[in-house]
Amino acid sequence: MVNTTISPAVMRGVLEQLPAMSGKIVDDTRHEKVLSYMRLFLESPTAIAQLLEWRLLEIVGSCLQHSSDYRVSAVAIRFLGDCLAVPTQGREAWLAINSGDKLILRWIAESVDSQHALVRFACLYFIRQAAAMADERFDALAEAVDYRRFILRRLLDSSYFVVTEACALLGSMFYRRGAIDPSLYQLVERLVSRPFGVQTTPRKMAVLAAAVTLFGIREESVRVYALEQFSQDRLQLYLFDDDRLIRDKALDVLEHALRLSTDGACVTKVVKSLGARLSLRCAKRKVHALVALRCLAAIGKEIPANVALGCPELLSQCLGIVHFALSILLHAHGISHQAPETVSSTDALAAIETEVLDLMDGTQPGSGTIANSVACEAARVVREYCRTTFDQQVFAVLEQLLEDKAVQRNAQQLHLVLDAIIHSLRLAKKACFSHLLVLPSIVANFAIQAPGLKLLFDLVLESIGEQADVDSAQFKQFVQLLSQSVKARLADVEWEVRDTALEFISAAATSLEWAKAQGLVADGGLLQDIVSALSDTEEYVRASGAQALVAILGSADMAFRQQIAGHDGLCCQQLEQLVSDSEAFVKRAALDLIYALGDLAVTGRIESREWMRCLTYSKLYQMGDAPDFEIRVRCARILALLARWMHFADIAADDKAFVAELQADALLLDMCTDSSRYVRRVCLDSLLHMKHAYEASIGGRDMAVQVETGDGRGGKRQTIEQGGGSSSSESFYRKLCGIDFARLESTLTAEHLYQEALDTQVEKEMMTEMQDPNIGNNILDCY
Repeated sequence: MVNTTISPAVMRGVLEQLPAMSGKIVDDTRHEKVLSYMRLFLESPTAIAQLLEWRLLEIVGSCLQHSSDYRVSAVAIRFLGDCLAVPTQGREAWLAINSGDKLILRWIAESVDSQHALVRFACLYFIRQAAAMADERFDALAEAVDYRRFILRRLLDSSYFVVTEACALLGSMFYRRGAIDPSLYQLVERLVSRPFGVQTTPRKMAVLAAAVTLFGIREESVRVYALEQFSQDRLQLYLFDDDRLIRDKALDVLEHALRLSTDGACVTKVVKSLGARLSLRCAKRKVHALVALRCLAAIGKEIPANVALGCPELLSQCLGIVHFALSILLHAHGISHQAPETVSSTDALAAIETEVLDLMDGTQPGSGTIANSVACEAARVVREYCRTTFDQQVFAVLEQLLEDKAVQRNAQQLHLVLDAIIHSLRLAKKACFSHLLVLPSIVANFAIQAPGLKLLFDLVLESIGEQADVDSAQFKQFVQLLSQSVKARLADVEWEVRDTALEFISAAATSLEWAKAQGLVADGGLLQDIVSALSDTEEYVRASGAQALVAILGSADMAFRQQIAGHDGLCCQQLEQLVSDSEAFVKRAALDLIYALGDLAVTGRIESREWMRCLTYSKLYQMGDAPDFEIRVRCARILALLARWMHFADIAADDKAFVAELQADALLLDMCTDSSRYVRRVCLDSLLHMKHAYEASIGGRDMAVQVETGDGRGGKRQTIEQGGGSSSSESFYRKLCGIDFARLESTLTAEHLYQEALDTQVEKEMMTEMQDPNIGNNILDCY
């Protein structure tokens, strides 16, 4: 049950308590929870008007005193920034902030350089939201904080989150009112123009962060300006910096530049500069080789996706880079590679290849060596290219690599090669479904472990879901081969693989039409393997097996449902063993399976009583008292199912006697006082439904009143037994009439729980706060 709103009364109480929120015993995470709770109220169409009526600005001002905890001040300012961002209502809050003594604006101007990163972040956030007002009042605030130097200082900040917010503010202010802000134009030029050799690490990060920000602005003039400021020559200095974080950030900038470039010679320029750098053979030669490969990967990823540069010559250059990378990767495993004659190479690319191969000579491709690092980067080049382009010859080489034993022993290389294959197939299937016929054989590759198998199964689900003609011979062949591969992986020695295969079956049953899933699950003969998983030595596999059966029971046709219910592996003893499992999550899955079988049996859709025979009063009582509330929720659902079956269905005498011994109705009534609102919700809904059903069966609400009070015609009380019920049913109905459903409903809302926390009286000795910040247990103070 998710709370998506907050009532005005509760919001007002939270707001008024905000200045008194304890700073000693509440950490930043608790404050974030309070802020997120307050933000819910802003979804109301009259939120801002109500907040102003409740003296919002006066309360926020109380949070900004010298004695206020800085985290409380930050929460108040950020919430005020959220108020400014409310559509159509934000300007009302902005005008109110700018009226009177402007205490809040003065505090922000004085706190932008606070020693606390959280306060600096809050000030940036508020100013960024205020920038959307774009009026003279914001101009006054911007001048008050000296926004040019202020943004520069925050770009150089030690906090990552502050730098990120400073970039967002730069992006919102750089292009305003139809033109580039001249002051920020000068700021960027000043930031970039300082000689690279004297730049500190924070300044380098600021330069690159500003570059990413400017590339993200959609205005064409800003992008042109960014491409001019961050040229290839300037960017290369950062790409080969000694600091890895600087290099990684510079690679992000290079990707942006390639994505937006309109220079047809940009690929040639990058490749030439990389070749020139590697030819220097400096002390950091190994690092530079890896950086060069990362830059080539950026080219293969971004240039094919650049619409402005979609000329055949550039695409051919990208293909040449990919075959260069394949030759490097194959060379690492002692395999030669000859690029097709149609693929041309440049002298600069050949020079890079010579340098890289020379670097790899004399080393083995084992983990941790330079040869392995180079091979992984080469595989990354191919993978990035395959994200946007499918090439049959490249795909054939990737298939060859996937079968290579050396690649299979290298988990990182195997993952990159598999990822490239998956991207290629995702593009290929759009052209022709026949390309996917290789998928079953890849799934059956035992070298591929659970993470890679999950990626393959995601592609399988996507491909089957898109297939319209399920009767075609090609599709049937694909599903048949796939079911054989899944069957093989269900017998894998690694439990993670078996678990992944079962999760795939569950996903197929729930996300695909049964006509498409049937060939895989039913016709593919996987039922025995799924049922066998219930006895697996690994608890996660047992749980996934039960969940797979639940998913299939929810979507299969009646014939296959009956086949599942009648399977020898789902006998009373097996289900009893499963529901008695020591692991709570296995027990939850077992209860889901019992409920799914029971629901079908109660409604007459299957003939099975094994699901019921595995239950006893003692077992249900224990599950209703389990420490795991999710087990209790499932227990309540099963109890409700049994109670409805006993009191409302025409069932055989022996079944009715067995259910009566379980005392499901009495246990369900007891669970109405459960500590979990989720359990109480199940009880409320099921009991209320049964009460209404009783009243309908005896002639409407008036007759229900007669049953309850004993009044009626002739002074005689009409009983449920006279209407076809039983004395036990009458007794149960009387108990239902004694339940205060309105009170029970009121305890199920999140707001009730919030108020309950406020009203809870805790012993004084449990309210002790320590002297050290953030230590103590008086957590109610934060509300």
